[in-house]
Amino acid sequence: MAITSTGLGSGLKIEELVTQLVAAERDPAQKQLTAKATAATAKLTALGMVRGALSSFQSSVQALESASRFITPVTTSSDSTSVSATAAASTPLGSHAISVSQLAQNQRIKSEVFSSVDTVVGTGKLIIDFGTIADATTGNPTTPNGSGIYSNAKFTTNTKQSTATITIDSQHNTLSGIREAINSAHAGVTASIINDGSGFRLVLSSDATGESNSMRITVVDPDLSSTDTNGLSKLAYDVTRASASGQNLAEVQSGKSAKLKVDGVDITSESNTPSDILTGISLNLQKVTTSPVTITIGRDPTNTSKLMETFVNAYNELNKTISDVSYYDKATGKSGALQGETVVRSLQYALRGAMNGQLAGGTFTRMSDVGIGFTKDGTMTYDSSKFNAAVTKDAASVAALFGSYGVATDTQLSYVSSTGATKPGKYAVSVSQMAAQGFLTAGAAVPAATNINLTATTNTLTVTVDGATSGTITLNAANYATTADLAVELQAKINGDPTLKAAGAGVAVSFDAGTQKFTLTSNRYGSTSTVAISSISSDLNTALGFATSNTGTAGLDIVGSIGGNAATGSGQYLTGSGAAVGLKVLVSGGAAGARGTVSYNRGFAYQLDDVITAQTSANGVIAGRTNTLNSAIDGLNTQFTKLTSRMDELEKRYRAQFTQLDITISKLQSTGTFLTQQLSALNPRSS
Repeated sequence: MAITSTGLGSGLKIEELVTQLVAAERDPAQKQLTAKATAATAKLTALGMVRGALSSFQSSVQALESASRFITPVTTSSDSTSVSATAAASTPLGSHAISVSQLAQNQRIKSEVFSSVDTVVGTGKLIIDFGTIADATTGNPTTPNGSGIYSNAKFTTNTKQSTATITIDSQHNTLSGIREAINSAHAGVTASIINDGSGFRLVLSSDATGESNSMRITVVDPDLSSTDTNGLSKLAYDVTRASASGQNLAEVQSGKSAKLKVDGVDITSESNTPSDILTGISLNLQKVTTSPVTITIGRDPTNTSKLMETFVNAYNELNKTISDVSYYDKATGKSGALQGETVVRSLQYALRGAMNGQLAGGTFTRMSDVGIGFTKDGTMTYDSSKFNAAVTKDAASVAALFGSYGVATDTQLSYVSSTGATKPGKYAVSVSQMAAQGFLTAGAAVPAATNINLTATTNTLTVTVDGATSGTITLNAANYATTADLAVELQAKINGDPTLKAAGAGVAVSFDAGTQKFTLTSNRYGSTSTVAISSISSDLNTALGFATSNTGTAGLDIVGSIGGNAATGSGQYLTGSGAAVGLKVLVSGGAAGARGTVSYNRGFAYQLDDVITAQTSANGVIAGRTNTLNSAIDGLNTQFTKLTSRMDELEKRYRAQFTQLDITISKLQSTGTFLTQQLSALNPRSS
């Protein structure tokens, strides 16, 4: 087979001709497709830049949305090593003089000496509760003798503390085992073992400080009498009993409450960190003072001012980004990638609409009221002096200008929460039925006697509170001075029950001297608030007057309306419907009837956050335009592929045609040469 090369036969530049003809067909279409792809890619890049700037701006917006959490008062102390403090957002400004004469401390008690940490003590149960130790006659605070033993003492149970029952089994019957069992129970007591040189002692320390957190330990010893000093009874500790009959541990440090003066008023506190003395202020007592310490509550808008600066800078960066990608220069005819794009106009209108609005009510209603403004080119400006002055004047209103909030006019009515569907507005609140707690009153009256002596060990009962049923509750066998003391003991034991505690259920126990009856009242409000006696021993039935047949009264849910529409009541909470749907308020007291108004607004940061989320969501205009451009680029890529295939076919066709032409011309040339030679042979004279 002969080897040929296109164009050799004819002398034509076939490769050059084919290339030029294909290019003439391909280049205009390719140029058009490339221009479209370049423009679409530039738009995608520009949208990505806008999305990034929006994300940064949204972060600054969200920080301002919760500004109420850091526009808080700042506390200063004239002697922070002795007394310091922190303040909540709603704390009134001012100063307070604090003098500390005694710090709070916890109680510590010790056992007798044991020869080894592995010494077997005994099995049974330790029932630990907490209360105040006082002189039985005068009721005044008392102290033990030099041996750490009390005499003529009275123990009043602390109803705020739980009672713990710790089982000491055969695996924990040694001194070290008892220590581990107590510490594992997390009963508000820490156990340790100390070698004092003569042997090993178990030391128990109450975790909480204060006079009312002193310990009482009742021992249930299955093998020995509770008045015995052998076995587990060695750990019995009841200051109302003599040392040989139940006070078998000795006090080494008494529980003390902090004593201080606040603005000249004498105060006693169980803790060195009281938060209930001054409204909204938590104190930290560190040392006894020699002169009053001044605690000052003031405003420092520095942190929030920095957030405002971040907000302004982030907006201006966003504004510059939008300008860079959407500009048009009439003089040069140049423009940004997104010039004329609807997505840009939609975003700008939405942001400006949110920021140029006005809120209803409040000290500040516009962003300009706190120093935010705009120049002609859309740049945001910030007057920090005006902002700081606004914070100093009314910090809560500044926070409310940006976040979602509600303000109630009734002091016993408070805004709790809202939902995205709650519409801003001013809503009147009316109550037709106040919430109530469930309660159970004893069926039988008992004498309002003194010296109520519970001697039996079967002082047990079981109660059901708010649907949760307790385990067996045992009252200490003791001589209770009054029915009030017995009520305190009953309340502490019920509220200390692990099952009720886990369910968040509890009661208040009271005695009515008029009817001479005890009443158990649930701590909860609402229709699910109930109290019932499931079982009770005969001894307690006689002492308390309760029986399983007694019928309690269920609590009531609040009934009322918000904004003229019926609201849903649950306990003390009302949740609105209609325009106020999702608006939740707490009615903590007062009477039925008109209860003022709740003004609800969504601040500027809240609105901006919603706008940005809507713009950048999967269904937003930015995502929609991005998807359209990506689809267009995919289509252009398909057209590029088709164009390439078509040009390949065209090139093949041209090449085949020119190859055939080359062959034809080559043959013609060959024939011409032959004829010339023949003609020359016929006419010799021509040669």
